[in-house]
Amino acid sequence: MANEKNIAVEADERVYTLSRPFVFEEQEYTRLILDFDALTGADLLRINTQFEADQKSPVFVKALSLSYQINIAAAAAKVPVEFFNKLSAKDVSKVGLLAQNFLLI
Repeated sequence: MANEKNIAVEADERVYTLSRPFVFEEQEYTRLILDFDALTGADLLRINTQFEADQKSPVFVKALSLSYQINIAAAAAKVPVEFFNKLSAKDVSKVGLLAQNFLLI
């Protein structure tokens, strides 16, 4: 009789599973690895500088801006920001909230 072991599998909090498969630049994605902890201060400063240059009007609390959140998420997932343009609104909203939580903690 085989000895069965109960092995606890810890969920990787960096993994975001998309609501449905998504194709971007001929590659299918079913999940994103959002490694916010891998971002550096230089990454945040670069994103902030580019975000401010792109804005037509000032954003006072960037952490609450979906556009800013998606820029942070794109860097954390190592995908271009354009990735999120065709992604479902449901996924964009959820990924934005994950980025917001990272920024506000």
